[in-house]
Amino acid sequence: MAKVIRCQCGFLGRGASVEQAATAIEAHMRADHPELVGKVTREDLIAMAEEA
Repeated sequence: MAKVIRCQCGFLGRGASVEQAATAIEAHMRADHPELVGKVTREDLIAMAEEA
């Protein structure tokens, strides 16, 4: 089942797996929210994943 992780700004990191969704949201964070890099862990993101 596809997974999605929602950013507080409204961006949706999507993927076929939770790992792919986390990778998408990490790339978004690096580009749009560099102040969060290193503060939000991959484990935090994975915990936020929902079914798409």
